[in-house]
Amino acid sequence: MSPRRALAISLAIAVVAGAGRAGAAFAAPGARAATHARTTRSPHPAPTRTPLPDSVLAVVDGDRVVGVSRFARGWQAIKPPARADSLTPQGARQFLDLLVEKELLAAAAERERWSWTEREQAQFDGLRDHLVIQAMLDSATEAVRRDLEVRGFHTRGSDTLGIVARDTAMVRLHASFDDSVCAKLARAWAALPRPTRQMSVFEQLRVLGQMPQVAPADTGRVVARSNEGDYRAADLLHAWYLLNPMYRPRIESASQIRDLAKNGLFERMLRREAARRHVAERPDIAEPLARQRELNDVTHYVDREIGHSIATDSLTLLRYYHRHAELWRLPLRLRYARLVLEDAEAANRMAVQLRDPGEADSLLAQAHRRGANWDGEVSEESDSTLFRRLMSAGVGTVLGPEPVQGGWQVTRVVTVVPARDRGFEEVRALVEHAWTTEEGERRMRGLLAKLRARSQVRINEPALARLVQAPPPGLVGAK
Repeated sequence: MSPRRALAISLAIAVVAGAGRAGAAFAAPGARAATHARTTRSPHPAPTRTPLPDSVLAVVDGDRVVGVSRFARGWQAIKPPARADSLTPQGARQFLDLLVEKELLAAAAERERWSWTEREQAQFDGLRDHLVIQAMLDSATEAVRRDLEVRGFHTRGSDTLGIVARDTAMVRLHASFDDSVCAKLARAWAALPRPTRQMSVFEQLRVLGQMPQVAPADTGRVVARSNEGDYRAADLLHAWYLLNPMYRPRIESASQIRDLAKNGLFERMLRREAARRHVAERPDIAEPLARQRELNDVTHYVDREIGHSIATDSLTLLRYYHRHAELWRLPLRLRYARLVLEDAEAANRMAVQLRDPGEADSLLAQAHRRGANWDGEVSEESDSTLFRRLMSAGVGTVLGPEPVQGGWQVTRVVTVVPARDRGFEEVRALVEHAWTTEEGERRMRGLLAKLRARSQVRINEPALARLVQAPPPGLVGAK
């Protein structure tokens, strides 16, 4: 992603706090494709003197409403310093201004047509599918719970109810499974490598993200047949690909493959039933989808109005680099090697080895070749307590073993790294990020001022004062 695109997204997220147009949150999600038409309206609706109700704090252009309930949800969701620490008159007004600015951007983006990226469309479709499936699953498990309780059984939790709902559906679908295909696929899944504690986080994620190796000729083989249609190995692989690697279960048996296929058939049935019942049009589903649509559109609008016009040529960045030379200077740092071992005896042996300079160098070199992440670096700015402790100990000193969560910690102070100024080419990416962020925020303030000047904004001052004096129950940060 380009720095400009990242800037547009961050600025849009900083302002967009939820759908606010009256009725917009209840629009049918299917009414909007990646490229969509907008209804044009006058940017200056006729002013009205009708008093605003107490539940409304502000109205933008006559039809975009910021209510008390959304103010409270936003206040609770956003933490300081993005908002004031407490609900004072000044803090409440500043936060209301933020919500009004969100509506100004959304109104401006709404008047045009936008084409989403493939990734944006895929994320939107994934969100809609997740919300629909979750709603249908909740409905199915609730039906199972009621049925069991009518029969006198005690329910034991949502996981158990979900399995009962799924297996009941398999009976209705007359699902049958090919044991030989399940066994063959189980061997492919069982062959997936496992992450280890010695791997770095990125290496563990890479291992978890690997797909089973299934021969192309086998992807069309039928795992299960049912009234809902055939479920093939390709369907199983696609479902596995979409599953977050962090939540993929370990699969080693044919029965577990059958469970995966059951899940796939069950979700297929739930999607069909959800389409028949128009579940995606329910307010609790349509509202978050409307927020995501709005965020995508505002991101494109901000990208065009701000991101594309920020110069990032070498001369511009070099001038910024020289104006803020102190930002690129590396402070005095200490490098250290730290290991955590499972028991005190092993940690004591490691401490003895690390106290010998020759053995320590050899161990660290071996660790680097294996990709083990033993190295650390600390400065006064990053962790003053650790920095001073290691600096007092001195280079070559071994600290520990010390008990920590997960075992015993041993630390060797490796070297002192002097402070130095980094050259422009070394920090060009950092310079570009800092420059585009600073300039983007400046231009965002200008854009918002322009939008506000050409829009009608009504603030319900009495309602805002009452909100501060008697905030809703549970409002975080209220006086």
